[in-house]
Amino acid sequence: MPSARPKLEAVLDPAIELLGAVDRLGSGVPEPACAAFRKHPAVRLNARMHASDPDYFQRKDLLLKRSAPPDMTFDPAMAVTGVSEAERSGAWEPWLAAMRDFARDAKFSSVFSAAARRASPALRALRARIKKADHVRTLESYAGLPFRGHYRIVVSPAGAGRGLNRVWVRDDGLHEIVSVMSSFDDDGLDAVVWHELGHGVLDMTANLYDHEHRDTPLPLGPGFGHNCRNWLHGMREHFVRAVMIRLIALERGEKAAARQYEAEEFSAKPHLGAFLERLREYEASRRDYPTLADFYPRLAEAFPHPAPADAPPGAGPFQTAAQRARALAHLDRMLERSRDERLLRRRDALLDIMGKSPA
Repeated sequence: MPSARPKLEAVLDPAIELLGAVDRLGSGVPEPACAAFRKHPAVRLNARMHASDPDYFQRKDLLLKRSAPPDMTFDPAMAVTGVSEAERSGAWEPWLAAMRDFARDAKFSSVFSAAARRASPALRALRARIKKADHVRTLESYAGLPFRGHYRIVVSPAGAGRGLNRVWVRDDGLHEIVSVMSSFDDDGLDAVVWHELGHGVLDMTANLYDHEHRDTPLPLGPGFGHNCRNWLHGMREHFVRAVMIRLIALERGEKAAARQYEAEEFSAKPHLGAFLERLREYEASRRDYPTLADFYPRLAEAFPHPAPADAPPGAGPFQTAAQRARALAHLDRMLERSRDERLLRRRDALLDIMGKSPA
């Protein structure tokens, strides 16, 4: 990734806009710029995709990892672990081929350029808002930890389906985060950005402890089990949501934070509330806890604590050499202030996998 690339930027994405145009044609919604192509094979094929991808999430995932139409070639920088079986098998290739044909036949590059010119004032206003908020600096200062990666806010006012948030750990160990939004002026922008950025800054620490409860179920009660795949997933989600709410409190006021707390339907409120109390303790004790990584064991005490799983640390979620190298560097920084036996075991496991001897 070039060093000049910003950590956070707002953009229009031509591939996402292409999906929106094809979807509108298939739905009978007026699309003047492409009206002559309403019977194109891509329109019919895309309409058949709804059975397997009703929320458009898989199609957007595919497009966000590719270059602009009409080529839509895979971006090597977007190599990420954990891709779907359908993506890995090439099951979406016929759809991608049809979309490429549509982009060429409809001269979609020109269509997108015209739409981008019309949207330019609204996009400039959004970028100014993001620059003023300085979300990355605010979170990095609060957490005492850097964001290593790139975050795109993709605005698609007439795009297909609902919004989308994705957090990928690329094979090079950097985070790639995308939020697809339908509005240039979203009242919930701060909450979304700090939440998703939170994963990019905070997940590494939680993942270093993942062997304790790797596959442990999380009994949060009715209405929450489907949201949290396991203990670690639930821990990470409550962690980033609590940090996001505290940033809203510090930047926008306690009333705004209280409204956001009530809106957090995903979270189990008692645990989220306990996290918020612990974070207030962290804010008052930065001399003892310079970073949220230092504070993590104290914070984790506020979450349900099943018996630790009897599992070796292993590689955990760190699947590539670059991911393991970044995890080891983060771990060594944590061990400058802690001799936590769990972290020492994880370090030995990573070194063993990497073929290195413990220092």
